[in-house]
Parts: sequence; C-alpha cells; structure tokens
Amino acid sequence: MLLQHSTGRTMSQFYHLKFVALLSYLFWTSRVALSQEMHNHPSSGSKEEIIGSSYFFYQQPQYPRDCLEARSQCPTSNLSGVHLIKPDGYPEAFEAYCDNIVDSGGWTVIHRFKNDSLVFNRNWAEYKSGFGFLSQEFWIGNDKLSFLTNQNTYELRIDILSADGLSLYVTYDKFRISDEYGEYKLTSVGEYNGQEENINRFLCPLNSEDTVYIFPNCSKRCSCINGHFSCDDTYRCSPNAFCEERNNGSQCYCNEGYEGDGVNCSIDTPPSDCQDIYNRSRGSAESGVYKIKPTTWDREPFDVYCNMTDEGEGWTVFQRRMDGSQDFFLYWSDYRDGFGSPDRELWLGNDKLHSLTMQRNYQLRIDFVNRNGAPYYAKYSSFSVGNANDKYRLSVGGYSGDAGNYLSYFNGQAFTTRDRDNDIWSPGNCATHTYSPCGTSCGYNAGWWFSNCGYALNGPYGTNCFYWHNLPGSYCNIKYTEMKVRPI
Repeated sequence: MLLQHSTGRTMSQFYHLKFVALLSYLFWTSRVALSQEMHNHPSSGSKEEIIGSSYFFYQQPQYPRDCLEARSQCPTSNLSGVHLIKPDGYPEAFEAYCDNIVDSGGWTVIHRFKNDSLVFNRNWAEYKSGFGFLSQEFWIGNDKLSFLTNQNTYELRIDILSADGLSLYVTYDKFRISDEYGEYKLTSVGEYNGQEENINRFLCPLNSEDTVYIFPNCSKRCSCINGHFSCDDTYRCSPNAFCEERNNGSQCYCNEGYEGDGVNCSIDTPPSDCQDIYNRSRGSAESGVYKIKPTTWDREPFDVYCNMTDEGEGWTVFQRRMDGSQDFFLYWSDYRDGFGSPDRELWLGNDKLHSLTMQRNYQLRIDFVNRNGAPYYAKYSSFSVGNANDKYRLSVGGYSGDAGNYLSYFNGQAFTTRDRDNDIWSPGNCATHTYSPCGTSCGYNAGWWFSNCGYALNGPYGTNCFYWHNLPGSYCNIKYTEMKVRPI
C-alpha cells in the first residue's frame, strides 16, 4: 500500500491514510480474525463426530459469524473469496471477503486500499454502511465492524506492501470498536506485534530523503531521515501565513506582501496601511502595533496602531488621548515628525499623515468617551492632509455619527502650533491663546487646524479645554479620543 511518490498517490491522500491510521489503525487494516480459539458449537459429540455427521455449510440453520467460522464449516476449502456471514445481533447476513491464505486463514477483511481507485473521503453515513467492492478497494462499514468485534475477542492484522516491494505486517491482539451510540470509538487494540524495525521504511522508499509531507491542517510536518519517517509536532504556520491545500497537498503559504517558507515569513513589500495588513492576513489580524510604509513614503517603514475592531477592521490610528501621560502642547517639528507611543497616547506625525492619506481616498472616524463613560463617534467620508508646503492643510467632509459635526468648522485650515501661527485669527496665535470655556481658564494650548481659534482634541487633558463643541450632554472634559483613517 503505497507510498505517495512511487504510486502517484497525492500528498493529501497519503496523509489522510496516515492520520486515520494513527487514530484508529483502521485505514491501513487488511484483516480481522478471531484469536486462535475456535468457537464451540453446542453438541454432545466430539469435533470428529460433528464433521462425520454431515456437518455442511448449506445444512446449517445459521450463517457463520465471521470468516474463521465459515472456514471451520468447510475445512477442506483453502480458497479466499466472498462469503455470507452474520455476526451475533446483526439483523441480516452480509457478504464479507475472507482471506484463507495468510497465517492459516480465517481472516475477515474489513478494508483494502491498493490502487487508489476508490475515494475514501466519505461522510458518516457512508462509513457506517460501508462502500466499495469486496474484490477491489472497500470499507466493510462501521456498523458491521462493531457487531463483528463485540461478539468475541478479535485480532487485528495490518498487511502493507511498500512501493519498493517491501512486505510488512503488524498485529494487535484485542481489537474492538464501540457502536454508533459510542461514535464507533476504538475501544481496544491490545498488544502490538510486528516488524518494528522496518515499519517506518514503508513510508520512506528509496531516494526519498528530500521528501517532506505536511498534514492537511498544517499541524505537523514529516520527512524521511536515514530511511526512517520522522515528524515534527511543533510545525506551525507563521502569524503572517495561512494553511491551504494546493495541488492536492497542504502547506503553509506566506500572506501577500510577505516571502518565505510559510513557517518564517518576512516582509516583501511592506503594507501601506492597516487595511492592507488586514487583507493580507485574510481577516485574521488583531488590533496592535504594526509597521507600514505608504506608497508615497520614501523613508523607512514606521510603527502604527491598527484598530481591527471598531466598525469592521483596518483603521490606522493617528491620534489618541486616554490618560494625559503625553504632553500635546508641543512644537511644529514635533507635530511634523510625531510623538507618543502607538499603543498609548500619540500623534502619528503630519508628514506621515499626509503620505498616508495621499495614496488613496480615506475616511476618518473619531471615537469619544465622555467623563460619564458614554461613547460617541463622528465619521467623515473624506479626509486628507496636505504636505508641508501647504502647511498640512485639512480637507474633510461627509459627516455622519452621533457626536456632532464639529470638525467641519476647521475644514480647509492650515495646521498651527505654539511656534508656527497659521490660523486666521488676527489678534494672535490660537495655539497659545488663553480662554475660559466651561468656567475654567486653560487656553487652547495645542497643535491643531485652528480657524478663528476654536477648541481642539489636542488640548490640555483633564481640563475643560479638551473639547468637542457638539458632543451631546457636557462637551467639556472628554476622557478618551481616538482618530483613525481607513481607505474607502
């Protein structure tokens, strides 16, 4: 039976056989027979007397229970072939193939796999009732096998013929499976006996040292080493890879944009944003810090936080306020290059934000939590930031949400910081202007796209100047914000 490369058997079929054999030792099974004890027949005379008193098969009121009993009813026949048998309790007699050649005969064959002419990838009902042809490849059926093995103590023999002509066998002295209620569980196999030194050679024919086999779910990789089959149970796909069956063989394949053997995958073309990361992972990427490189970015890839949970997936976060641990009253160069930590409070950087939003059309989502713990959001169907020569000018539109459309007040405005006044307020710099919203004097104190001033989400944390004018209820003293973009 038939290693994959010499017989033309596909890799997935090979592993189907091996996997099931490891679980139950059934798929490579050739024969099942009673232990050497003969069944006793109710009779007052000796065996000779029974045979001498016209003890013929066609005269018996009952069918033989297995092939050993069928052979005992006709001891002069040494021919293998199809016989009718009826195990105890089974509702009707059925045909079984009896092997009367191997090891004194009397073996009830429950499975044969020899030339790949039969598909064994079947459903539960088919394995229950059996399938195939007794003279060729077949499975006797789990229901029949359950009745058969529960009427006495049975020995299991597995005969194997390798692709390079090596004949092997193993036996187990107490083989039994449960009924359908027990899901045909393999309840007993007993003691093993066989050619232990040669059994692995069946899997490794000549000239197979470089052959590698991978289980269908990519949970194990096996190979031939010095003529013996060896498996690596720690084999797993890289987080940047997926398991897939191609050309009838399973393997780990690196995600798009990565290269490698599927176990180790390195970036080939860096992802351009978090949506790209999500797509490459086939939807398996989780929220966290990743490296991206927008298509218009001419420097090294940089870290971003990817939000894969809010309203779908693939949001690239460029601003977050959560605890006041990061100072946002900073300078033009700080806002240009970015500051903070991607997984805490941050401003990604205006250069990066421009490059990110210029590579395709982006939408913006801003999530809020107010001081009472209530969540709100504002979403804009278009969002982009100009380059440094245009003073990182804001372009935003297409509002939806429940937080109020406050950002549109700043649409078309250049970016302003404490050391670079680009707002349109003539008395001075909005970034350093002091004002008293909600009865508290604090000032704007932030980098933002100020117009004729107005409050910014980069204002001093924990004060009434951390502000979104249209937020329902009290719009002062916001506790949490996250600004993020995703391609449309």
